Amino acid sequence: MSLSSHVDYWDGLGWPDRFAKPEFTQRQRRYASSWDRGAVYTPAFVVNGKEWSGFFNRELPPRARSEKVGVLAVALKAGNEAVGTFSPENSPRGPLKLEVALLGTNLQSDVKRGENSGRKLNHDFVALHLAKIDMTKQGNHWTGTVLLSTNAETDKPTALAAWIKPAETAPPIQATGGWLRR
Repeated sequence: MSLSSHVDYWDGLGWPDRFAKPEFTQRQRRYASSWDRGAVYTPAFVVNGKEWSGFFNRELPPRARSEKVGVLAVALKAGNEAVGTFSPENSPRGPLKLEVALLGTNLQSDVKRGENSGRKLNHDFVALHLAKIDMTKQGNHWTGTVLLSTNAETDKPTALAAWIKPAETAPPIQATGGWLRR
């Protein structure tokens, strides 16, 4: 799963990123504190909850975990609800959180100021909206329903990504996604 959550701490450099959201910045700060780096910055890639810089050396990403954790399914319902159901292989320890992101693709930004002044930036899989909720256990399944933003602005969502995790800064234990329209 690949998505880009734009942060707002670059806005003071002369060009506010139209996709940046304060909640994405706070999320990045929580991740950065768990990485023991001593500074907040935006890594190019995060794989399994850890920064991965092998892309720049043309390395393949780390292999996915081999243990079976279960199946996550997300269905979109009328009224902009996303219903997630997780059927675990083994009983997870503690509560689970469902996070669902509406993503925009083939988007552009005309940069007027700052280090990229005069450039047109292309964006894919940009998080336009992120909703999260604590899941509830119902028998052998966990479920959660989030209300997705109806405020589509000018950038229409074209894809959806969903994942579950046991804690705010923990890496996801299962993820899914797909196109809304192409």
